[in-house]
Amino acid sequence: MRMTSEASREHPRAHADAAPEPRFIYAVGALDRSIRRKLVTILEPFHLTIADYTALSLIQRRTGYSNAQLARRAFVSPQAMNQVLQSLDARKLIERKPSDSHGSVLNVFLTPAGRETLDLCDAAVDALEKTMLERIPADLRAQSTALMLELAKHIGRSD
Repeated sequence: MRMTSEASREHPRAHADAAPEPRFIYAVGALDRSIRRKLVTILEPFHLTIADYTALSLIQRRTGYSNAQLARRAFVSPQAMNQVLQSLDARKLIERKPSDSHGSVLNVFLTPAGRETLDLCDAAVDALEKTMLERIPADLRAQSTALMLELAKHIGRSD
């Protein structure tokens, strides 16, 4: 069936003569999948998952997070974060201590082994970022980072 010119204006993706531009959300998803594949490879020698690395990175930024706080910031359920923390604790990469303000809450801290492991992972992730961004001007990098964070906030508000 051939679309009329009026219909093709209403549905630009359906125009038969032009290749449709990918949706923005597709491009973001493709980037996410590419990064995740690379991260899995980078983290494998350290026996870490992406969730493990994310948790360690968050803990380094601010010590004393609770399980629930880490889960929110890592975009996982508290149950999933608890499994991550149990694994990291068993490997002596973190330690959990009761909160001074709330006895049933355990705050999470990096151990020296956790810091060392995270430093090694960060070096490998830094190399990935350098390769990924090497042809992107610095001002565009900063704008893109700000845009991605702003979009994440907007999507978070729509839940």
